[in-house]
Amino acid sequence: MAQTVDISFVPALQNQIINLYQEAAGNIRSTVRVRQITGKTDKWERLGGVELEQVTTRHQLTPHTPMVHSARLAILSDFAGSEKLDKLDEVKMMIDPKSDYTQNLVNAWSRRIARTVIGSLNGNATSVDNVDARSANAFPTSQVIANGGTGFTMAKWRQANRLLDNAGVPRGDRTALLSAFAIEDLMADATITSADYTSLSAIQSGTVDGAMLMGARVVMISDAVPDDSSVVTGASSQQTPAGAILPKSGNIRQCFLYHKTAVGLSIAKDVSAEVDRLPEHLNAWQVLVQGSLGAVRILDAGVVEIDIDESA
Repeated sequence: MAQTVDISFVPALQNQIINLYQEAAGNIRSTVRVRQITGKTDKWERLGGVELEQVTTRHQLTPHTPMVHSARLAILSDFAGSEKLDKLDEVKMMIDPKSDYTQNLVNAWSRRIARTVIGSLNGNATSVDNVDARSANAFPTSQVIANGGTGFTMAKWRQANRLLDNAGVPRGDRTALLSAFAIEDLMADATITSADYTSLSAIQSGTVDGAMLMGARVVMISDAVPDDSSVVTGASSQQTPAGAILPKSGNIRQCFLYHKTAVGLSIAKDVSAEVDRLPEHLNAWQVLVQGSLGAVRILDAGVVEIDIDESA
């Protein structure tokens, strides 16, 4: 065989793109109250409860039980992302990446919804009064279960349920946002994996993500980003890798148990993916996704933060 035959070797030609692993976070939207709005802010009205007064005599004056109105304000922000494909690039490629670009950007929108909702769970909630004066409401420390140097335990989950139950929060429509470490902790608990307590579906699937446990729908939020540089924040000259969607400081992760009515997601412009030619850029294709949204914690008592030590 000729020793120089390798000069005739050719690279394999491929016609598909494989996306790197990433967190799509598409489940978060369905776990909160959502409404379409027109405006830069959205006022979520609240109404305090009352107690009935005893009637002690015939024909007594009708008791007046005043009700207290209040409101929390969702402040909207705009987001956009795009990618371009030059016509001169197209002729050098066997693949057409426009649909992959679109899906990548739609996944980024889903993550933006998740970041916005999760940020509102224990962030400052803005209240607004009758003259539109705003004030900040910090997340109550009474709604936080300390990490205690342990991971996610059934005892913490029971405590979180007790806090919601004691506040009169309905049992239905509860969601538990957990990290992969929390899921790992649960999978080591016999009350989750033993047929004596539950079905064997957790063992069969290897997870409880998507399952109903302790009265809540479990949603696992991963830290997955495509790599250390491709998911970035900030201006192009100061881009940094995006942080975890489910907050983490050192080894301490914030997980959450909350009711659907406790959080409001306001969307002024829902995701819209547009693919157009750009005459000013040599008629290149541009894939563009943009939207406008905001979220606010409406009812403090409907949210519990469960801190866990992921190094335990």
